[in-house]
Amino acid sequence: HLNNSNLGGILPNFSGLTALEI
Repeated sequence: HLNNSNLGGILPNFSGLTALEI
């Protein structure tokens, strides 16, 4: 995902990627 959220709002990432995509 190219937004700074994890699956739509859980655990935002500073990188702008979701936790599952780091």
